Amino acid sequence: MTVVGCSGSIPGPDSPCSSYLLEQDGFRLLLEAGTGSAGPLLRYTDPGALDAVFISHRHGDHADDLFTIGYHKGRFHPGTPPIPVYGPDNLRIWQHDADAELRRVPDALATTAIGPFSVRIAPVRHIEDTWALRVDDRLCYTADTEPCAELDELAAGCEVVLAEAAGFDADPQKRHLSAGDAGRLATSAGARLLVITHLRPWHDPAALLTEAAAFARCPVVAAAPGLRLAL
Repeated sequence: MTVVGCSGSIPGPDSPCSSYLLEQDGFRLLLEAGTGSAGPLLRYTDPGALDAVFISHRHGDHADDLFTIGYHKGRFHPGTPPIPVYGPDNLRIWQHDADAELRRVPDALATTAIGPFSVRIAPVRHIEDTWALRVDDRLCYTADTEPCAELDELAAGCEVVLAEAAGFDADPQKRHLSAGDAGRLATSAGARLLVITHLRPWHDPAALLTEAAAFARCPVVAAAPGLRLAL
């Protein structure tokens, strides 16, 4: 997994919004295409040659750069099959609709194959229809959500938890996880590593790390553009 962007709500001075590239056996699955992420994605892969995209919900900090990816595909890969985009039914995909094929997310907690990845999703509690995602037993991505039983069930037994840390326990954000929530989730899941993400530019990442680590029984790292993890 390569972190392309990890800023929450708006791009920050050092990071675009959420975007994470998963690669296995030559297959490239992009989780999220948040504001400003398509440009930095060029450092790691050809955006128009992605094999699949998963979007958790239609907020701009998770989906804005779908248009740019679609433009890149239409410009440099004309006539090739459309990129499958997995997401909620209300997701508005890029205008180059010939270059994308919106596919309904699989039924909650049912397992589906996206290339070499065995994927499960669960509805979580955010403002929009939002889906958290699990890849095999290796990665659970929370998307944006408040704590909920659906997320606890999805994350249980997963090795790496990629969790938003949108604020602090002392200043809870409606429909979002705090850094403390992220640490507690990693502990309940039995994770070996917690990666906090969706880091808002006005928060101190070191303070978020400190709060998450106070509740996690595993190492905790903060996402940053270019961070690579072997899952």
